Amino acid sequence: MTLIAKTAWVLVIVTLIIGIALGYGISLPEKQALQQQLQELKQVSEQFLPLQDTVKKLRQENQQLKEKINELQEKLSPKYVEKIKARGKLILGTSADWPPFEYVNEKGQIVGIDIEIAKRIAKELGVELEIKDMKFAALIEALKNGLVDIVLADMTPTPQREQTVDFSIPYYFSKGNALITLKGKEIRSIDELKGKKVGVQLGTIQEEWAQENLKDIVTIVSYDKVYPDMVMVLKRGDVDAIIVGDIMGSVLVKRDPELAIAIYVGGEQIGAAVAMPQGAEDLKFVVNKVIDELMTSGEIKKIFEEEIAKWLGIG
Repeated sequence: MTLIAKTAWVLVIVTLIIGIALGYGISLPEKQALQQQLQELKQVSEQFLPLQDTVKKLRQENQQLKEKINELQEKLSPKYVEKIKARGKLILGTSADWPPFEYVNEKGQIVGIDIEIAKRIAKELGVELEIKDMKFAALIEALKNGLVDIVLADMTPTPQREQTVDFSIPYYFSKGNALITLKGKEIRSIDELKGKKVGVQLGTIQEEWAQENLKDIVTIVSYDKVYPDMVMVLKRGDVDAIIVGDIMGSVLVKRDPELAIAIYVGGEQIGAAVAMPQGAEDLKFVVNKVIDELMTSGEIKKIFEEEIAKWLGIG
């Protein structure tokens, strides 16, 4: 029994005793003493009434706090793999304009190196693969908002990107960004770019590098898509050079004899990794496992060779 309940019972009993005592004609001093005790008990009881309301309010606040903690714990350690398996499909975000990593083939299918890696991840999870094609600059937001589970788009981990998403271990390393010009119009140094126009893809590390290193000497033009858009504007003469990843640059010049890699800029760096939501440690474990197995077995090299050959039309 609570203290409040006990006090109430004592108050009732004392009141009955006083009533009985008064009925039997006890002495005045005794009556006064009993009345004094009754008054004190009433005061104690009145003190407990607001306390009871406070206790009730604290219990409600405690319940609300528990619910907030549970919600926060769910956000901090969501079961991504469990959700993906329950859904039955892994949703991939990519930008299908960056061959040989991702592009649309003659059958209208999105294919490429990154798609093959995504297929291996989906197989490891035991689910189907669904591909969502969008502008490269929209991929990070799509991942943050839960529209896709992972991003594979030859995306390089950078400190800025790592503030909002997480990355797997790298699946290749780059020797730098390829600066492509028309053959016969090669540029041999950054100084020779002065006063010229350079094309880059919006949201890429190539655009970031150009903004940091070339903005005072060249006119930078950003495009949503690399292939065929940036190649077309280069061949048309709208820009003097375009900057792309090293592997993409090598296959572009192999496919199109009018193009040439003039120089590599930006230095060696991590080529690409798989982007995932922050806190998706269970999913990251699976992705890293797949990439490590591909690298260790040598299958990743085979994927690169086969997909490059397909895009060049020799596979």
